[in-house]
Amino acid sequence: MFSIIQSATIIGVQSVPIQVEVDAANGLPQETIVGLADTVVRESKNRIRTAIKHAGFKYPLRHYTINLAPANIKKEGPALDLAIAAGILQATKQIPETPNALFIGELSLNGDLQKMDGLISILSNKKLCQNKIIFIPKANHYDMMLINNPNIIALDNLSDLKQYFMNELPQHQNKHLTLANTRPDLDYAEVQGQDNAKRALEIAVAGRHNILLIGPPGSGKSMLLKRLRTITPELSLQKSIEAYNIHTLGLKGSAVEPSLIPHCRAPHHSISYAGMVGGGSKPKPGEISLAHHGILFLDELPEFQRSVIEVLRQPLEDKEIAISRANMAIQYPADFMLVATMNPCPCGYHTDPVRTCSCTPHQVSSYWKKISGPILDRIDMVVHVPRLSEDDLLNTTDHSDRESSSTILKRIQFARKIQETRLHNDQQNSQLTQKQIKRHCKVQEQDKPILKKAIQSGKLSGRSLSRLLKVSRTIADLNKDAELQATHLLEALSYRL
Repeated sequence: MFSIIQSATIIGVQSVPIQVEVDAANGLPQETIVGLADTVVRESKNRIRTAIKHAGFKYPLRHYTINLAPANIKKEGPALDLAIAAGILQATKQIPETPNALFIGELSLNGDLQKMDGLISILSNKKLCQNKIIFIPKANHYDMMLINNPNIIALDNLSDLKQYFMNELPQHQNKHLTLANTRPDLDYAEVQGQDNAKRALEIAVAGRHNILLIGPPGSGKSMLLKRLRTITPELSLQKSIEAYNIHTLGLKGSAVEPSLIPHCRAPHHSISYAGMVGGGSKPKPGEISLAHHGILFLDELPEFQRSVIEVLRQPLEDKEIAISRANMAIQYPADFMLVATMNPCPCGYHTDPVRTCSCTPHQVSSYWKKISGPILDRIDMVVHVPRLSEDDLLNTTDHSDRESSSTILKRIQFARKIQETRLHNDQQNSQLTQKQIKRHCKVQEQDKPILKKAIQSGKLSGRSLSRLLKVSRTIADLNKDAELQATHLLEALSYRL
């Protein structure tokens, strides 16, 4: 007796089809799993045998040979439990053959189906799921609601398979999912002073530009960045699904919900290279991938290990990170907005007008050398955040006269709409290609001397010139100007520090 079941596994963030072949032959009762299965898959045979019995099915004594094809792909995790169980049930004629079905899920000893991490990767694969009935755990309710495929059959227990084939299983009602869009209970109106930094952050968010804030302790850098999500526009549904998928894979065991508001990842400066990049014996996403379509906040940037900072080079340029192993190479998406802070020196008071810096010139130089030129070249905006004045510090009056986050957000949303109309997709100015820069960031002849002077002084390289033009384009969008003007270029240059 022989059966073939279709299933899938996840490698990186990509779903890979797996064919489960079960042969139930007469002979010494045992189960043999072949096809490059890891320990979790090999151990599943004991779990599956008990689950089948508890679900009300019979488990005939046979010599079961279970092949997982293709044999050259390593199969990891418990996602194949349901497919192997269905294969055994089909081979022993307890359920009918279902050639156009896909079985995915982890089984408990009592036959219950457990919530599966990364299931959205499989359900999003249109080629894999096309014209197929898909059996998955009911516990993955977010995944079902996001994809909204009428061919999805949600199972609580393995026994539900029997009810399904007897047309007795209640049809799953796919409720409309309202994605969370809760913002932090903070507001930029609460921040005293620092109008220049607020303006710079507004530009950075509008075009999704990388930004570095430099200032002495207590100047308000962290306070400004904690409020950044209050002015960040909502993601599209597709980007929300992509971010949710990464989180379900990288934050295993955590309660992860899909959200329209971009996530902000703020790793501690003690994070390891692997923690930032991702990896491990069973590679999983690191912080730069968990910040996909969101914000990566690095507080006190020079305190991070140099190798951790330098690994940002490729993701900032290519928007993805490649993890290579001896037997595989995995690519994780890493399209994030980098937001960082640092002090001007180890003590924090270099060039401060009030407090005297206690650092030697060598210490200041060594401190800045922790951040290489190539990394600084990939940061679009470098902004000085000065010490607050006495008037700002002692101003305890009502802050109703200051701009609120909602006011800033409206301007950013308007600028984003201009960018979407111009680029005909859900992209921002930071993602402009060289061809698009030439088309949409044209510098007028009378304004070219501004750029020539900056290039001659060494402030701009080829890469930083492109980034400067992108920032200038964002400033023009916020000002509702169709063409780049000298004021836009000069303001963008002021953020190169």
